[in-house]
Amino acid sequence: MKKNKFKRPPSLFYFRGNTDVILFLLERELKGGKVSQLCAPLGINTEFFYPNLGTLILSLMDLPYRSESLMNWYEKKLHKWSAKVDLDNHSHMAEITLDFYYFLKRNFEKRLKD
Repeated sequence: MKKNKFKRPPSLFYFRGNTDVILFLLERELKGGKVSQLCAPLGINTEFFYPNLGTLILSLMDLPYRSESLMNWYEKKLHKWSAKVDLDNHSHMAEITLDFYYFLKRNFEKRLKD
């Protein structure tokens, strides 16, 4: 019997290491934030839609220390960036995710230097 090798589907952006995984998780986090923002005014419990992947994302970004203030800052920024998400436009979603990733990297480096 011949074994088939599975090929990884191409991503929109090519990055080394675990950056693709981080972008995938950030995209899910941004989409979940947008859905929860749309459902909250209707009185729908948004706990079912919000994936809450922040701790996993920040640990994959190799931050040496994740304090409570850092997590609160991340949640505020995530809420602000998820408001920009258009759930129907996949290419715009990919751009926002990439921009948010670079925003986080830049600001985490600043915070670590201080």
